[in-house]
Amino acid sequence: MNRVAFFAECLRDLMIERNLSVADLSQQSGVNVSRIYDYLSGKAPATHNAVKIAQVLNCTLDYLFGFDADCEVCRDYTLSSDCTARFREAVAKCGKSRYLIAKETGLTQTQLSNWYLGKQVPKLITLIDLADYFNCSLDYLAGR
Repeated sequence: MNRVAFFAECLRDLMIERNLSVADLSQQSGVNVSRIYDYLSGKAPATHNAVKIAQVLNCTLDYLFGFDADCEVCRDYTLSSDCTARFREAVAKCGKSRYLIAKETGLTQTQLSNWYLGKQVPKLITLIDLADYFNCSLDYLAGR
């Protein structure tokens, strides 16, 4: 399943359901109007923009990207921790070395080390792949 295409469709559906225009969503989320149009046309959002949009729509990233079929509205999905801490927890829980994770995912050891050490935050598309790999929630990895 193409998770980014699913996001575009889900975003469109939720905007219609909640009677939100692109301008309304932009104003409420702080995400630029042109970026929202990009996302509606199938471009992958930046992690921080996806989180802002999920906040406004009051739903999980897992729902927006097709990991979860239930919208689970009315929960507080504020950031509870950072992505680095969650990434470290996921690595520890899987019981594999970063070397083996890199080998199995096709990511570089440098990328994994940078995320593990908090030097960088993975792009959303990579977080999606890592959520699949670790069999965990996208919201969990994003620190929500």
